[in-house]
Amino acid sequence: MHGYDPAAWAGFFIAVTGAAAALTGLLFVAVSINLDNILGGTTIRDGTTSKGSTAEAAAEAAAEAAAAEGRTTKGTTMLPARAAETLAMLLFVVISSALALVPQDVELLGAEILVIALPLAVITTRNQLRFRRQNPDSPLLWSASRMTASGLALVPGIIAGISLAAHWGGGLYWLAPTALCGIAGAVYSAWVLLVEIVR
Repeated sequence: MHGYDPAAWAGFFIAVTGAAAALTGLLFVAVSINLDNILGGTTIRDGTTSKGSTAEAAAEAAAEAAAAEGRTTKGTTMLPARAAETLAMLLFVVISSALALVPQDVELLGAEILVIALPLAVITTRNQLRFRRQNPDSPLLWSASRMTASGLALVPGIIAGISLAAHWGGGLYWLAPTALCGIAGAVYSAWVLLVEIVR
């Protein structure tokens, strides 16, 4: 059955590994170009972004700050976390695809994927929920887009690991959406980090 025959998927995983590795490089370029904005020079208002320094924001009048309360949050909290999550998702795609190319039992492959995916899912979910608790007034769309981008790769990845380890339920057919959806989510996040924060 092809779902448990990594050799039949070799071409697919070679292509995915190369694409994800290239996107990882793109992410580093995006972060390096907009490093000041990502680390604290961007103020995000009502779902759009504008440039400004945290020092200027701190110097705003109290009345203006009160008027802006509930609709303004600083990029210093969300954007570095988003960059880290995007990098983690791409590395997960690269590593899981590379592991599928290693000659080994599919049960062991499933266990290896779970060892990577489960802690990554726990850490990512904890960080996203903590951000939501600390920034209750931030637009729900920001949190939803972060959770979607990471969940697209992690959820099918965990299912793939369980399926491969149990040798039941689809196996490598779950690793395909892990790779493709992980790349799609990373492209979206890279676009946010490269373009949206300076618009």
